[in-house]
Amino acid sequence: MNTKYLLICITTYCVVALNNTPYLLARSYAQPAEIQDNQLSLDVSSELQSMDDQIDFNPAGVLSNEKLFDVLWTQAVEAYSKANFKESFDTFLLIYNKGLASSTLYYNMGNCAFKLLQYAEAILWFERAKLLDPKNSDILYNLDLANRFCIDKIESPPEFFLHTWIRSVRDGLLPNQWAGGALLLLTGSALLMLVFFFGRRRSVRRWAFYGAFVVMILCMGAFSMGWSQKREVGQGNYAVVFAPVASVRSSPDQQGKDLFIIHEGTKLKILDQVSGWGRIELADRRQGWMELRQVERI
Repeated sequence: MNTKYLLICITTYCVVALNNTPYLLARSYAQPAEIQDNQLSLDVSSELQSMDDQIDFNPAGVLSNEKLFDVLWTQAVEAYSKANFKESFDTFLLIYNKGLASSTLYYNMGNCAFKLLQYAEAILWFERAKLLDPKNSDILYNLDLANRFCIDKIESPPEFFLHTWIRSVRDGLLPNQWAGGALLLLTGSALLMLVFFFGRRRSVRRWAFYGAFVVMILCMGAFSMGWSQKREVGQGNYAVVFAPVASVRSSPDQQGKDLFIIHEGTKLKILDQVSGWGRIELADRRQGWMELRQVERI
């Protein structure tokens, strides 16, 4: 009876996973193809007097085979190389407005904004790039560099080590890679179940059953990792302050008591929203209400 119940559970999960994994694969963000031609690299040195000179630019990653987007990408790279950062940003923005998403696109837009001294804008695009490629050292370096120009220096409280470890494992692969791994594990589990059903030797059938159970657990873990990462990217609960100075109040109206103020470039989490106001939380766990028109969602 227990074996039959377990088989029913495994079969049900297989059906659910097969129905959702293609969606996860389809929703994964396209990764840019690396191009070695015309590679630009600005020297990074701690001895430079201006921190602005420490930003690197990576024009890799043509986002489409269509000629139009190839031309736009080339124009943006050429404008950047000529120090026309506004033109380069606007061209990349045109590509973005066409609905294309790429960590390289966001990274380059962040670099353009940084060169224009628009640090909140730079942080926004670096944060978006980080969502799609959380292990990229260039993105992390430039994001940290841009954050140094923020007025608010908010420290996060220590995080439980297990939560940090799980997130590190999850961010080690992209959502489509987790989905592909889940499909492979699901296939392996199904093959082992076939051995269990049709195998002739009792010992082989027993080990096939145990193996299918273990592989299915791994499949569930891989699918959960990919789903969690995709969900975090799609929720849009985090935002960057764009107003030079923003008051955080005790209630969602102008009559609320001022709790504290935050400045341009500060990252926050939106917990709830009411009539154009959002209940926000900072990295140090302080909470309050502020007008959502003062922030831009990541």
